[in-house]
Amino acid sequence: MKKIFITVLFLFLLIAVSCENKREKVQRDGEPDVVLVETEDNEMNTAIESAKKTFKSDFHQALLSKNPNFSNFTIKQKFDTPSGGGEHIWIGDIIFDNGKYHGIIQNEPMEPIGVKLGDEVVVNFENLSDWMYYDNNKVKGAYTVKVLRKTMSDEEKKQMDSQGLIYE
Repeated sequence: MKKIFITVLFLFLLIAVSCENKREKVQRDGEPDVVLVETEDNEMNTAIESAKKTFKSDFHQALLSKNPNFSNFTIKQKFDTPSGGGEHIWIGDIIFDNGKYHGIIQNEPMEPIGVKLGDEVVVNFENLSDWMYYDNNKVKGAYTVKVLRKTMSDEEKKQMDSQGLIYE
């Protein structure tokens, strides 16, 4: 299940950079595709704000609940890039300890940002851009993923849905 989760997360790695007035996809050998989103993308910015507003009431409470139906707690955080933009990376295996969220970098960054796949990090809440967890097979949160899902081809949606997850 964890491998499926990481695969789904890789599909939706997000980098917020200035680009043409559309969302572009970058393909990388041996790595998941990356979707480029312009910084001024209103729909994506609204999704990020929704994630921030619901984090403590939804994600935090679910994480602390120890509900056996909840799993795969993951946070997406923006990291500054040398090019001046930001790269949004998923952090998995989240734990809450001493007032801080800790986890493991789930994606290989495109630019040098001071972290790499597998590194343990402390989440910087100021740079939170999304969160998600599973309630059995229902995906909770995933605000930015849902924005990107709207622009996916039918084949891409079918591949995503083959994981058995339901995006509400």
